[in-house]
Amino acid sequence: MDTTIGLARRIAIVLGAGAGMYLSIGIVLIYGFSVFIVPIAEDTGWDRTVVAAVVAPIAIVNGLMSPVVGALTDRFGPRRVLTVSSVSMAAGMIGVGILSQNLTAFVGAVAVASLMGAAQTGVPYTYLIVGWFSARRGLALGIMLSFVGLGIATVPPFLAFLISEWGWRLAFVAAGLVSMAITLPVALFAVRDPPVVQEGDRVRVEGFTVPQAARTASFWLMLAAFFLNYFAAAAGSISLPVVLADRGADAARSAFVMSFVGLSFIVMRLGFGALLDRFAPVPLTSLAFLSPVVGHCILLSSEGVMPVYISAVFFGLATGAEGDAIGYLLSKRFGMRSFGKLFGVNYMGLTMGAGLGPATLHIMASDGTRYAETFMIFAGIAVIAPILLMLDGRTRSLQR
Repeated sequence: MDTTIGLARRIAIVLGAGAGMYLSIGIVLIYGFSVFIVPIAEDTGWDRTVVAAVVAPIAIVNGLMSPVVGALTDRFGPRRVLTVSSVSMAAGMIGVGILSQNLTAFVGAVAVASLMGAAQTGVPYTYLIVGWFSARRGLALGIMLSFVGLGIATVPPFLAFLISEWGWRLAFVAAGLVSMAITLPVALFAVRDPPVVQEGDRVRVEGFTVPQAARTASFWLMLAAFFLNYFAAAAGSISLPVVLADRGADAARSAFVMSFVGLSFIVMRLGFGALLDRFAPVPLTSLAFLSPVVGHCILLSSEGVMPVYISAVFFGLATGAEGDAIGYLLSKRFGMRSFGKLFGVNYMGLTMGAGLGPATLHIMASDGTRYAETFMIFAGIAVIAPILLMLDGRTRSLQR
């Protein structure tokens, strides 16, 4: 499949998809939301726990839409899906800034924005990479998804700066406009639909249908593992700015911790993608999925600011590994026949973990009064994910 396009086009596809992932809905409205929580609560007087829990409907909407996005990508190709969603995501983000006059309106506007940006996720972008690359697929995924780490590292501090200068409402408007300025040119000029879309006859494409995959233990064990890993890792990483604020850090230092998450995310994406092309993928992924355990243990056994930055590195490693592993393992185990739908279902688990984890952590922590117990529980949850991956012999036996 790699020989159907030249080197320049392959580079353009990887970098274009990476640029799209840099300002995907997850970066702007889930990871970026971490720096909005305290300013919104202070400006409006709304309960901080309620504001923090708004990330849950974001994730639920995106999660439920992921299989739909996968089906649309299978049918129409990623380029059309990304073109439409680039504009709709921007409109949704602008709406949050303009319409959030009370808490109910804010929650509703955020839910609508997450719906309108539901296709600006890893589903169509990963489809592009997996569809165009067979050899060095892990490396190509790693390069593209490393842009997510760059987004985690730089977008939240940038949003924090906008909030300090213009307020949180105008920061949402600016985020929408900037995201469209990058993702729309990517969809129009940088990416091309892969041959599996252009052929139009999916019956001849090797692999499982969704019902066939759903009848295997591999499908359900992977889905549960992806959900639990992101549930624990995102709960840790997205809560870090609030944890730092509770430990006395100012707004700038609290936002800067996300740069540590993003940088370790980038390192893991680049390194892990290359390692997937060389070593047995399931044991390698299971080892990486132990990182949230370490991150939560550091938080529960420490006080002060510096341990929070150290834990950020481990949370970044876990989320960085999952982005590579989910597309790689699904394509290896189930083929490309219904990859968009299968990836969409599993991305639903990942996305819902990314939202439900932080919301659950903030509720359990009771405004910071029960952090130690909460971090201990989340460390225990994180242990389950690698165990589930290793349980299934068919998945465990996959070769590079």
